This record gives sequence, structure tokens and C-alpha cells, in this order.
Amino acid sequence: MSEKTRIHQHHVHPLIWREGPENLYPFPLFWMDGEKDLEGFHATVSWAYVKEPCTFHPVQGMVTHPYDEVMVFVSTNLDAMHDLGAEVSFTIGEEQETYTFGRSTVICIPRGVPHGPATVKSIDKPFIQYTIALATTYDGEITAPEDLKEPVPGSKKYADCIQQFRWWVDPVTGRRVQDKYCDPFMWENRDPNDPGFGRVARWYKDAKDYIEVNNGGLDCYGVSHPCNRGDKGPGNAKNLIWMFGKQLNGFSLNTAFGHYDSPGILHKAGESHSHPSEEIIVFLSLDADDPFYIGAETEVALGEEDERYVTETPVAYMFPKGFTHLPQTTLWVERPFAFMVLELDSEHESPWKVRDGSLTKYDT
Repeated sequence: MSEKTRIHQHHVHPLIWREGPENLYPFPLFWMDGEKDLEGFHATVSWAYVKEPCTFHPVQGMVTHPYDEVMVFVSTNLDAMHDLGAEVSFTIGEEQETYTFGRSTVICIPRGVPHGPATVKSIDKPFIQYTIALATTYDGEITAPEDLKEPVPGSKKYADCIQQFRWWVDPVTGRRVQDKYCDPFMWENRDPNDPGFGRVARWYKDAKDYIEVNNGGLDCYGVSHPCNRGDKGPGNAKNLIWMFGKQLNGFSLNTAFGHYDSPGILHKAGESHSHPSEEIIVFLSLDADDPFYIGAETEVALGEEDERYVTETPVAYMFPKGFTHLPQTTLWVERPFAFMVLELDSEHESPWKVRDGSLTKYDT
């Protein structure tokens, strides 16, 4: 880059701390409307810090949206990302099916399905709850408690919409897939007569604490530890979970959330890439008591011009289809922070290239 330019400044969007729609959350949160705040991005996204027992989405009754929605409940615990640190129950469907969980969890809600509230029954450590509404603007209709239909005891119609937020892997092939026998938590209440468990019994015994998969450092809880592994640089994640459309109810969406605590470049290739779909990347604080400072300084390169943008505060970068971005570098870290990816595609295609447009060896 021969001279400093700032033609891509409009892709950089500081997160807005505000009250959510009426009756949705009992506290302020980061809320970004796709149309107004993210250049027409085809999703509206919010991030809430949950610190105490409460009820939200909605506070009372149930809410219905005319679009698909994904709600992620993710841990801020660097030592156990699978452990949410809280007990949460969530209600979904006219049948009022209620599911309770204490792990990092993702809930996929098809359009037109009433849902909520989320009830935090107890909490030992604050967690982050982020919501992806697959529409440019928020639209929700609240049904008051007195207008709800009677619950249907024993109904499990929406059981597949709620699952642990984690990366899936087949222990035999090392490939990441959705397979119930790869789920270590099922072993806690396993049926000894189920023949499917036999094929992974030896693997589970040997890899209960830690395994190596595809140089990604994927542990038995479905959390990846890619920092400085393979083509991943020293600034990559300490803990990372990435889920794709196949696991997200078939939605055109993939999302990643990670804990980061080391300076350095994210990818050793050091070059740039683009995607065939819209994407935002987001930097967040992991400190629920200090959400306006991420605790680090990060740099992201935008466009073929290689413009460098630096932040120490929560921000979202919006990338249109085919927009060149990266490399990405953490310049320094005072305390661990969060970084997330949200792309409007069921897969994450990201061909690497050098600035003249030719491909690098990392493009396969």
C-alpha cells in the first residue's frame, strides 16, 4: 500500500449498547440491527452478558418471529468452555416443551415457532448469550402468559432444535461430523446394550482428557485448541467452537465463538481471503463487568488496499460477498477476550490469496 487510505471505514461498526425490544430482555445488551447498523447485513445480532438468575427472550409469555433464529449460550470459562457455569431452562413450541441445560448450548428456532422464555435458575459464573436473527430487522410477536395453550406433557417435537454448542468429530476417522456416539456426555447415562458405543469404547478411554484431530487440538468435549497448530498462528484461539448449517437445523449459517489470550497473527499464511457469502467478525469482552473494553488490541486488514484497522473496544466488521480481508493480528493482550465469526452460509468457504489475487498453498 503506497499511501494510507480509509475507503473501507464504513465496514467497521462499533457495537451499540442499548435496551432491546420491549419485553425481550430485562437489561441492556449489545444489539445490532442488520439494516440500520450493519450495512444491510441479512441478520440482526445481539450479545447479552448474563450475570444473575433472570428470565429473558421474552421476560413474560412466548415470542414468535417470521424468520429463523439461533440462540447461543456460551461459557466464558477459559478452563472449561463446555461448562456454561449456570443452569438454564428454555421453552419452545406451542406444546411448551421445556429443556434444561448446564453446558454451552445452541438452540435453532424455525420461523413461526413460539419460544421462550429462557430462565436462568442458578449461576456460578457469568456467560454470554448471543442471538442471530436471520432477517435485516427485528420482528417479534409476544403471546401473553394467559393466552398460551396448555402444555403437552412428554412432548419432544423440538428436541433436535436444542443441542450442545460444540464441534462434532468421528473418533474413528478424525472427521468432524454429527454422530451421537461421538458425544462424551452420552456416556454418563449410556445404555450398555447399545452396540454403537462399542466401536468407540477404546477411543473414549484413551482420549477422555485430550485428543489431537486434524492439527486442531480438538478435545473430548468438542472444543478446539488451534493456537499455533498446523497453519494456525500464535494469535489463534485458546478455545474455539464452530458449528455449520448441518448442525444448525439446515440454516444458511455458520458461526464460531472463541476465547483468545495470546498476541500474534491468526494464520501463519499471513495473507487474505474472501467468502462467497456475507460475513461479520466480532470482537467482544469476556468480562461481564467491563463489556466496553475487550482487554486487548487487535488489527484487521481490509480490502485489496490492505487498510489496517485497530480496536480495543467491541466492534463488528461487515464483509460483503467476495470482499477481501485479513491478515488479522492480536497486537497485545491484557486479559482474555472473545472473537466470533458469523457467515450467512451453511459452509465456510474461504480461499486464501495473496494481494495480487494468486492463490497460496493454503488454498485447497
